Amino acid sequence: MKVSTKKNDGVSPVIGTILLVAITVVLVAIISAVVMGMTGDIGSSYVVGVKVTQNATSDGYALLTITGGQNTGDLKALYVYNGTSSTPITATNLALNATPVVGIPYNYYVGTGQVALSVVGNFADGTNQTIYTATVNY
Repeated sequence: MKVSTKKNDGVSPVIGTILLVAITVVLVAIISAVVMGMTGDIGSSYVVGVKVTQNATSDGYALLTITGGQNTGDLKALYVYNGTSSTPITATNLALNATPVVGIPYNYYVGTGQVALSVVGNFADGTNQTIYTATVNY
């Protein structure tokens, strides 16, 4: 009498490997689609160079000069804050609603002693971005 045995091993190792790779590719595609969808609300940042120095002739005044950058043409206004005031300080030599120009130093009274200085730029698309922050002694 002969006894016959059948091998029921399931899927072959080649088919199993192909299935694992396919599942991995599908999961990566789903995760990357979700992550890429989350970045839609991230805005762009502007590049504007600003140099701030102490005005040697006037105590408590700072000279702010725009030195360049790829987005200087989009700059419509500058707002300077001295850390103690929630309203911007106006420049003594920049007319109200005037567009700042590269290379011209603008004179701002920022106060004396240790001052937390912030410069915010307003751009053509209506957004505001901080372009300079520092703590200075005047």
